[in-house]
Amino acid sequence: MDKDQNIPDPKSEDKNSELKNEQKSQHIPEEIQTLGSSGTVSSNQQPTTVNYKPETETMEVHKHPHHVTHKKKWGEYLLEFLMLFLAVFLGFLAENMREHSVEREREKQYMRSMVKDLGQDIRNINLDLENRRSKHQIADSLAEMFLQHDPQSQTSFIYFCARRFSVVGYIFHMTDGTLMQLKNSGGLRLVRKQDVVDSLQDYYNLFQQHEDNRELEMLQLRDYRDIMVRIFDVKIFEAMIKNFPLTTIPPGNPPLLNNDRRAINELLMRIQLSKRINLVNIQRLMELKGKGLRLMEQIKKQYHLDE
Repeated sequence: MDKDQNIPDPKSEDKNSELKNEQKSQHIPEEIQTLGSSGTVSSNQQPTTVNYKPETETMEVHKHPHHVTHKKKWGEYLLEFLMLFLAVFLGFLAENMREHSVEREREKQYMRSMVKDLGQDIRNINLDLENRRSKHQIADSLAEMFLQHDPQSQTSFIYFCARRFSVVGYIFHMTDGTLMQLKNSGGLRLVRKQDVVDSLQDYYNLFQQHEDNRELEMLQLRDYRDIMVRIFDVKIFEAMIKNFPLTTIPPGNPPLLNNDRRAINELLMRIQLSKRINLVNIQRLMELKGKGLRLMEQIKKQYHLDE
C-alpha cells in the first residue's frame, strides 16, 4: 500500500475547517459575528439588545366554561311563588296591624277628650240651670206683686225684679270641640262602638233642640224689654246700677211711669211667655245633663278609661 494515501493532506484539512467554521457562523447572531478577535464591537455598528421572551407569555389561554343548565320542575316554581306570596301577605298583615293599632290609639284619645268635654258641659249646664231657676222665681214674684190690689206699696222690689228679669244671665254653650273635630275630619269612623256613636248623636240633637228654644226665648225677651219702656222710669234703673256690676234695690217706693192696667197686663203677658219658654229650656237642660252623664259613664266603661 502506498504511504502517501494514509497521510492526510494539510490543505484539505484547512479547507474543511474553514467550511465548518463558515457553517457555524450562520447560526451565530449577527451581533456576535461582528465581534472581533478581541471581543469588542466595531465602531461602525451599535449593539442591540435582544429580548428573549418565554413562550408562556405569548401563549393564549383558552378557557372553556362549563354552563350547567338545570331545568326546574313545576313544583319548584310553585314553591317560589308561594314563598313570595307569603312574604307579601305577611308584610301586608304587619302594616295592617300597625295601622289598626294607631287607629285604636287615636280612637281612645278622642274618647278621653270627649269625656273631658262632657264633664265641662255638666258644669256649664248646672250654672245655666241655677240662672234659669232664679229667673223663674223672679217671674213668679213680678206676677204676684202686680196682681195684688195695691202694687204701689212694693214698687221698689218691682223695679228690682223687672230689671233682673231683663238680664240674660249665664247661657250654656256645648263644649263641642272634640265632636266637631270628629265630624269634620271623618273621625267618627274610628269609633267602633256603634252605641257610643248613637249616644253622641242623640246628645247633639237634644242640644240643637235646646238652641232652637233659646232663640225663641231671646225673641220673647226682646218683646218684654219693649214693653218695659212704657211701664218703668229710666231714672230709677240708672240709679240702681251706680255700683255696677251690682244691682241695688232703689230706696223708698218710686212710682211707676204708667199705671195703665192694659199696659201692665201686656207686661205680665210677656213675662208669662218668657217664663214658659224658660221652663221648657230647664227641662231640656235636665235631659241634656242626664244624657251627658250617661254618655260619660258609657265611654269610660267601654274604653276602660280611668278618668
